[in-house]
Amino acid sequence: MNTMTAEFIKALDWHTEWLRSGGQNGKRLHLEDADLSLLDLSSRDLSEAALPGARLDGCILDRTKLAHANLASASFIGASLSRAQLSKANLDYALLRGAILTQVNALRASFGEADLQGADLQGADLQGAYLVSANLASANLRDAHLEGAVLHGARLSGADLRGASGLQATQASWIDLGHENAPVRVEGEALRSWLAQATMKIF
Repeated sequence: MNTMTAEFIKALDWHTEWLRSGGQNGKRLHLEDADLSLLDLSSRDLSEAALPGARLDGCILDRTKLAHANLASASFIGASLSRAQLSKANLDYALLRGAILTQVNALRASFGEADLQGADLQGADLQGAYLVSANLASANLRDAHLEGAVLHGARLSGADLRGASGLQATQASWIDLGHENAPVRVEGEALRSWLAQATMKIF
C-alpha cells in the first residue's frame, strides 16, 4: 500500500478546513494528474476536490465523500468506491474498468464517455446520471436506480440489469449492444423492447 506524504496530508488538512469554513480558510485540494494510487482514503471528505487526470488505481475510497468533485479523466483501475458519495461529481472520460462501486451515490453525476466495463454497480444510485457514450459493457447494474439517467449511445452489451429500477424512465435515443470495435446500434421500437425486458434477464 502506498503511503501518504507529509505534503499530501497537509493538503488534506487544508481541504478539510476549506470545507468547514465554507472556503474562508484553508485551501481546496487541487492536484491535476497526481499519482495517488494505492492510497487508503476511505471515509474521508474530499467533496469538491479537483483531481482531474489523477491516478487512483487500487485506492480504497469506500464511503469517501466526493460530491461535486472534479475527477474527469481520472483512473480508478482496481479501486474500491463502495458506498462512496459521488453526487454531481464529474467523472467524464474516467477509467473505471472493474472498479467496485456497489451502493455508490452517484445522483446526477457525469460519466460522459467514461469506461465502466465490468464495473460492479450493484445497488448504485444513478438517478439523473449523465452516461452518454459511457462503456457499461458487462457491468453489474443489479438493483441500480436509473430514473432519469441519460444513456444516449451508452454501450450495454452483457450488462446485468436484473432488478434495476427506472430503466423505462431513462433518456436514450439509442444504445450500443455490440462489442468493442463492432457497435450494434439499437433504437426505436427495438430499444423500447430491450428496455422493457432488461431488468428481467441478461443480454
